[in-house]
Amino acid sequence: MRHRHIATTDFDQSLLLLNLLQLTFWPVSADRRYDHHLLGTSPAWNSSYDPRAVIHSRFQMTRSGRVIVVSPRFRPGVPFTLGSFRTAGPDDRAIVEPDVFPMPSGHDAHRSETTASSTDSSTVPLVNVVDLSIDNINDVVWLLDVGVVDTMTGSPRRVAPAKVVRLEIDEDQDHGGPPKSSYKTFEIKKAVIDTADDGDTEVSSCLQYITTFRSRTGDCNHYAFVSDAARSTVIVLNTDTGDQWAMDFPQKSTGPEATPRDILFMVLLQTANGQTWIYTTYMSGCKVFAVDLEYIDRCTLDSAQPAIVEVGHKPYQITVLGTDTGSQMYFRRPSENEIWSWDANYGPFHPIGFHLVSKGRDCRAPVHVAPGYDGFVYVLRNNFADYVRNTTGSMGAYSLIQPVLTLPSSRLDSTTTCTVPSKADSCSYQLI
Repeated sequence: MRHRHIATTDFDQSLLLLNLLQLTFWPVSADRRYDHHLLGTSPAWNSSYDPRAVIHSRFQMTRSGRVIVVSPRFRPGVPFTLGSFRTAGPDDRAIVEPDVFPMPSGHDAHRSETTASSTDSSTVPLVNVVDLSIDNINDVVWLLDVGVVDTMTGSPRRVAPAKVVRLEIDEDQDHGGPPKSSYKTFEIKKAVIDTADDGDTEVSSCLQYITTFRSRTGDCNHYAFVSDAARSTVIVLNTDTGDQWAMDFPQKSTGPEATPRDILFMVLLQTANGQTWIYTTYMSGCKVFAVDLEYIDRCTLDSAQPAIVEVGHKPYQITVLGTDTGSQMYFRRPSENEIWSWDANYGPFHPIGFHLVSKGRDCRAPVHVAPGYDGFVYVLRNNFADYVRNTTGSMGAYSLIQPVLTLPSSRLDSTTTCTVPSKADSCSYQLI
């Protein structure tokens, strides 16, 4: 038993021919639609499955073409919170709607109920993964598991402590099923969260994004960074030593654009001179901040705060989508489905440096952009707005992963299909 969503669109002749050519000659460039694998009737999985509860929010691709997708447990009925499928093999490319299988594939690897604590970190289940990052050199995936489920309901539940998970992928020889994988967990220490905001324990933590970095100095030099929107901090975890501390970023504005629940975006960009920077910004904030990671080892040893640089003001609220692991950051503007980019080599974060990359052709909004197989930059689109309103229907949300197609320069000045950001979405400036 499987659920299938069949989507039909009115094509003109030229667009239909283009899609046929993509399917025939460049299958990796064709639009791909990836459904969640139905496990509601499988005896191997005891947890219930509700298609309306499942949505894919983040993804990464390995060097061999395996796609890893995150399915947060926003609502009850998500059987597993991390899945994968292949798209690189000749047989895989012929499947437009591949099944998404759990990863890790063990029966107890995705429990969403409270269980007895285990001393072996390799047996701790994944509770609610909300973001992931990948080391392309060795296909190691780093996961952020917040440990809280049903976060879009009126009664969220803390099942386990928040943790960072190192997942090492070992592909099967036949590539027919989910890969063999082993993982190690790093629990995010409560002491780090409590001391990150001068000991203010009334503010709860809100972990949202993860990225990783390996410095050029020292032996124990691999770091995982986790954004905490509730405390305006980025938690720094040295995965070689286990040391943890928090970088304090300037608080978001307390003006009319501030909201009780916000998003602290965080991306890693590398400039042409070889420097690597972490860029952060609140969705409702007006400023963009950056930290040079050149001296992150010294800050860890000395327990010192790094220098935080303000790199620009946003003309309006943006949703940061991701990077190309280089100097390009991708984002979308309010109420639009178009993908824009900004190059860190340009200098300040300013509209002059913004470039239109791809237009939205339907109601699916881009939610994540990441580099992928065969040298393409891919985008994950879905109808997340319908999911939030619980209006997706009985078959659930619609997810699509496809390469980002860059518009020719002659079309960059054409009229967009969406409205200009409204005054409510703009940032207010205070002249000094």
